[in-house]
Amino acid sequence: MEELEELASKLEALGHPVRLKLVATLRLDGPQYLSELAKKAGVSRALAKVHLVRLQRAGIVKSRVVLSQKEAKALRYYELVDFSILVSPDEIVRLMR
Repeated sequence: MEELEELASKLEALGHPVRLKLVATLRLDGPQYLSELAKKAGVSRALAKVHLVRLQRAGIVKSRVVLSQKEAKALRYYELVDFSILVSPDEIVRLMR
């Protein structure tokens, strides 16, 4: 049942157009800072962060804090976790057993 819940969590996390844009951006452009991702997704930093936190809880992205000497502040750096999702009626039945 744990695998079924993990699948549901990932599908729910991916079920928003902004989150899909963020995942696509990370896949195409590699790891990036929050402000870069927000700009590329066409949303505010606050909204991008909300969506990235949701993706992080589902295990789709991970983040770390990087200290910027140039700007003298800490910046959050996001990267995509390699994942694959198989969804079919047979797979759902298998996960329920």
